Amino acid sequence: MLNTTVMAQVEYTRGIGQYPGRKADFKGPHMVKDDAYRNVALNRMAYASSSVDYNLTAQLATDGIVSHEEPPRLTVSTPEGVLSLRDKEKTFDGNVHSSNYVLGENTFIQFDWQGMQVALSKLNLLAEVAYEPEKATGGYAIRVMGSADGRRWSLIGRQAATALPGKATKQMVSSDPNKREAKVRLPLRIVQTEITLDKPGRYQHVRLEFEMKGCAYWRIYELNEDWMPSAHFVSAFAVREQKDSPSWLYVDLGTDVAIDHVRLHWIHKPQAGSIQFSDDARAWRDVATLSGGDRSGGDVKCPGRARYVRLLMSKADKSGLFVLSELEVWGRGGLVARQADTGDISHWELRRDGDSQWIPATVPGTVLTSYMNIGAVPDNRYANNMRQISESFFMSDFWYRAHVQAPSTQAGQHTYLNFDGINWKAEVYLNRQQVGRIDGAFTRGRFDVTRLLHPGDNLLEVKVVRNAHFGAVKEKNRESTDLNGGVLGADNPTFHASIGWDWITSVPGREVGIWNRVYLSSDAGLGVSDPMVTTVLNHPDTLATMTPSVIVRNADNFARQALVTGWIGDIRFSKTVSLQPLAEQEVSFTPAEFPQLKDQPMRLWWPNGYGTPYLYEAGFEVRDAAGRQPSAMLGYKAGIREMSYRDLDTETKIYVNGKRITPLGGNWGFSEINLNYRAREYDIAVGYHRQMNYNMIRNWVGQIGEEAFYDACDKHGIMVWQDFWLANPWDGSDPYDEPLFLSNSKDLIRKLRRHASMAIYVGRNEGFPPASLDAALRRQIKDLHPQLGYIPSSADAGVSGHGAYRLMPLEYYFTNQSHKLHSERGVPCVPTIESLRRMLEPDSLWPVGLAWAQHDFTMGGAQGGQSFMDTLRKRFGQPADAREFASWAQWLNYDGYRAMYEGAQQYRMGLLIWMSHACWPSMVWQTYDYYFEPTAAYFAVKKACEPLHVQFNPVTKAVQVVNLGTGRHESLRLTARTLSLEGREIRRWTATVSIDEDTTLAPLMLEMPADEMCFVSLRLEEGDRTLSENTYVHSREADDWQALRRLPKARVEVKTAFSPTADGRRAQVVLKNTSSTPALMMRLNLKGSDGRQILPVVYSDNYFHLMPGESKTVSVSYREEDGRGTTPEIEVEGYNY
Repeated sequence: MLNTTVMAQVEYTRGIGQYPGRKADFKGPHMVKDDAYRNVALNRMAYASSSVDYNLTAQLATDGIVSHEEPPRLTVSTPEGVLSLRDKEKTFDGNVHSSNYVLGENTFIQFDWQGMQVALSKLNLLAEVAYEPEKATGGYAIRVMGSADGRRWSLIGRQAATALPGKATKQMVSSDPNKREAKVRLPLRIVQTEITLDKPGRYQHVRLEFEMKGCAYWRIYELNEDWMPSAHFVSAFAVREQKDSPSWLYVDLGTDVAIDHVRLHWIHKPQAGSIQFSDDARAWRDVATLSGGDRSGGDVKCPGRARYVRLLMSKADKSGLFVLSELEVWGRGGLVARQADTGDISHWELRRDGDSQWIPATVPGTVLTSYMNIGAVPDNRYANNMRQISESFFMSDFWYRAHVQAPSTQAGQHTYLNFDGINWKAEVYLNRQQVGRIDGAFTRGRFDVTRLLHPGDNLLEVKVVRNAHFGAVKEKNRESTDLNGGVLGADNPTFHASIGWDWITSVPGREVGIWNRVYLSSDAGLGVSDPMVTTVLNHPDTLATMTPSVIVRNADNFARQALVTGWIGDIRFSKTVSLQPLAEQEVSFTPAEFPQLKDQPMRLWWPNGYGTPYLYEAGFEVRDAAGRQPSAMLGYKAGIREMSYRDLDTETKIYVNGKRITPLGGNWGFSEINLNYRAREYDIAVGYHRQMNYNMIRNWVGQIGEEAFYDACDKHGIMVWQDFWLANPWDGSDPYDEPLFLSNSKDLIRKLRRHASMAIYVGRNEGFPPASLDAALRRQIKDLHPQLGYIPSSADAGVSGHGAYRLMPLEYYFTNQSHKLHSERGVPCVPTIESLRRMLEPDSLWPVGLAWAQHDFTMGGAQGGQSFMDTLRKRFGQPADAREFASWAQWLNYDGYRAMYEGAQQYRMGLLIWMSHACWPSMVWQTYDYYFEPTAAYFAVKKACEPLHVQFNPVTKAVQVVNLGTGRHESLRLTARTLSLEGREIRRWTATVSIDEDTTLAPLMLEMPADEMCFVSLRLEEGDRTLSENTYVHSREADDWQALRRLPKARVEVKTAFSPTADGRRAQVVLKNTSSTPALMMRLNLKGSDGRQILPVVYSDNYFHLMPGESKTVSVSYREEDGRGTTPEIEVEGYNY
């Protein structure tokens, strides 16, 4: 065990799923009790039974903003009734693919706003119309009706013609838009028109009437985009009266509080109800009665102690709503946020634009993170808490402020204020003077503030400007996750994924805030940045010829002669350059000038599985040519490697150091839903990828911007496929501001070019960039990052993609191969029971339902949860509870993920699955979950992506040996066996195999027995060393594994020994099956003596089978900082153990 001195020095991490995990990385405040008499509910998280929409949520009852006006809200109706909250904004959410249908020859769609009006002078309509040609003989009419009260209507605009509306398309569609009944195929016309109104003005009620003979339906895609209630903020919580049960709202005060009275600010007051207290939010006690009356508020005396205060509301007024602007709880002993500020920039605060109330801010961090860290909103990752947070509150600009201590400087020195990332735009002020702007989420800001700083304390203010095109919330239901993406793409570069996809939930604020570092730096007027080393190898040997480069800046308003010196390991080089005033230039050191850079025996950087990703200590310094002291210096890790490509446009192949690489890896759609990853988390996640034998991560749509991600990829030998910020054309608009896009891409390329892990740039996800952007990106890469390849689309030309994304029959993955590098293919991945309990309310764990869908497990959609459920039931039967379901699901996880890669390994063109990483607590498309718990999929990938691997092809019944990059092997011994359900050998095959690298062979063909079920056991050996082994279950009827239920319990002997490591502990666990029956899906689970899991953790293997008499040794390791100071234990379980 670790000695007590080491243990005493350990600072434990903040807990499973708490990011950033290290206390030193957490820049938020600490919550402490105070005894001041005040409103202890101010900025405390609140929860409600429901709310009328995503804007008027529980959060607004404790935000400290008292409103008296009617809050804006919207009802949308058609002849079929009132549209759901999910659908009612689809005709003006900016997404040209979301829509509402109105049916029939005479139909309408009506918009009724309360608490707001819309300004109308013209109406923009994008729609489709399906019709019966033989009946469509009378032209059409579209009438725009307006009303002040929703009862008396007047015609305010009209468009009509004797011809058919819009333009004909070649498309034929069903006469039933839901495709449930009618089978008739009808022609479709596209209508894109502008109706100028005869009576422009402001309207609270608008109805569009459509008249057209022979019309089956109109599909309305887009109207005026400024109709969103979320853009019209009024602070109030609103809930509709429920006839069968009272509505409720409660506030979590965070601690036990001495309460004096409650003050309520009503807009629509209940006529009956009560105030309740609780200590645990489960058992409630009445402390006061709410009575009717005309008063909008008042104090209710209710002395007592409680942590939770709840309002029960019944008997609404004629509005049918209960609307509360503010709930105040007056007393003592509540929580307050205290900043532990250190450093040059400290005491960060923020406020909503237009509000005077400042709160302690977390920087780096999004605005939402700051509110979460002071307890003002609930944890948005748990259950459906995201929808307790107000969309309209965070659809705002925000102001930050901080104190800046001027550093001590010498004459001639410059001080710079640096921003590594904000979203979406920012205005920066120092001591009330604007120093500059930052435009775009993925560009850096650097401002010379030398003349603005004064000794001592300085005031920094930053106005962070929100996205211009927020879009609408995506509501996930049991059937689907709603449409992916949307109009937020118009603002790219930004965090486009935050609008909502089928793997991430819509995030209030869309990640607005100062999400990356802010810091001061200084130099003597000459600076260096953005280094790069380009390598060419002298094949066939690996002598390296290098060209280092760096950007050199002159911050002075006069010309300078600068001596630039660089180093890579022990190799040094320097030259003098001339710099114009206030200019920068790229300085390169060519082998022609510097022979020490030519044909050097360097240690090379290799992708994981092909060699060691060696990194040299490298750097640059710059000084005045006549000076003795450096003006500035930078250090970085340089990987010496040569990138080359073949057939980029037809059959993309990537070479590193002259060797063809088979890209194996996964997509990352996002790092962490609140952008709270730091270097520790990236090192864990990318390290997991190394453990899984991966060598590539795709940075999907460029959503990861932290330098620490690329540092981790450099360290672990994981290549980066770098997308730019363009989702596929269906999922988002092209960027509206191309100069902004290209200024961000230029800065990004300059920032990334130092990283050896950078492998390829990709213009767009599942489509092609606009021609202007495509040409510009090609030029930028050629100029700024020579030798790096570029392809325009992630799924076309030289590569393929587009799924599939649901669990398919395993044979599918072997027969459906494009013979190209495939960029997306996925299978749902249900986490373990421990993680399900971390993400869901206890009463939502079982059965599978809406709460699961809110965490992405929907029956329909791309993930096709229904096919997963059907396969599970066919294999194993009906699960009794969530624990059994999660346990059985691991087997589906394993088989599906193994098959995806083994199918691809037939041809070794490469596969990037959708996805390898989860950015939030999800039930689909991951290998390890949000909490860093490796699922069975993780170990399936680790198996299938072995550099030297043996596998079974379920289509051809061949045993295949795959050698990716381990050199030639001679005379390997291959053994294949079929085993009965009881584990007895039925038949054995052997072969001697010699194999070159980058080769797949099929030395054996197996004949399956007639048994109902059997096991297929494969082993590849060299001498007495096992190189690869693999075990499969085979059934006569596909996926009918019911016979497994007849297996008796297996007896497995387990011996565990822990020993210390440099930074933690490692266990050697020896398992031996001492019974006469197979022990299936054996799972090791590292826990502390407190009964809770220890995560993250590295297992050498897990979810494996032991045949009778077999034994296996598994290594289990973890960092002491993650162990909570508990004594580690290994829990073992299995399908029949």
